[in-house]
Amino acid sequence: MTACTSTFDVWPCTERGRRAYHEDAVGHRPGPETAVYAVADGLGGHSGGDVAAQRAVQAVLDFVPGPGDLAGIARAAVGLAHELVLDEQRRTGTDCRTTLVLLLVRGARAVVAHVGDSRVYRLRCGVLEQLTQDHRHPESRHVLMRCLGSQRYEDNAPVPDVRELEVQPGDVYALTTDGVHDTLGTEGVRGVLREMDSVLGARWAAEELVARALAQGSTDNCTALVVRLPGGAL
Repeated sequence: MTACTSTFDVWPCTERGRRAYHEDAVGHRPGPETAVYAVADGLGGHSGGDVAAQRAVQAVLDFVPGPGDLAGIARAAVGLAHELVLDEQRRTGTDCRTTLVLLLVRGARAVVAHVGDSRVYRLRCGVLEQLTQDHRHPESRHVLMRCLGSQRYEDNAPVPDVRELEVQPGDVYALTTDGVHDTLGTEGVRGVLREMDSVLGARWAAEELVARALAQGSTDNCTALVVRLPGGAL
């Protein structure tokens, strides 16, 4: 079993950057048994994208995980977030939409669920792995094939990708929006996370990911949420 979720080293960082509006949202809840981490990116050009992102993240944080399997909980939480975004559309008459990426950790198990092109990375023993695959159109990275608030799916339900994982002491997870990872690329994300140590923890890494993305010319909102489990080696 891994350590209590309240002992995780966690830090979110989000910046508006060069955009006129801030449409990213980020949040986390430590537990006591199931830790919840979420990042959302409201779609640029869609009215109310900032509200859609905020509602999606809040829905996930307010969702009370039961004793059931984490994959089922993740799907239910994403479904609830989608319904709240649709409710916001009906209430305001806007076409607000958002991405959502979710990480749940309970004991030695974790689940990643996502819709859109926000990502989760894992650094384990110095090796970085992207745990999500972007839901982008094959001919244009600017067009999403899946997002919350879309009504193109059967019964208006989004289809999240869900991946079950085993966690290990020392694992580092980074949830990012495209303003960060599209600018830094895999090597840039790896470089920051591998610089972490007992002094340079999650706060430094999250803020450094965002700062480097902006310094390297990102024109989007930039968000990073970094989670480091105790023990092990980076």
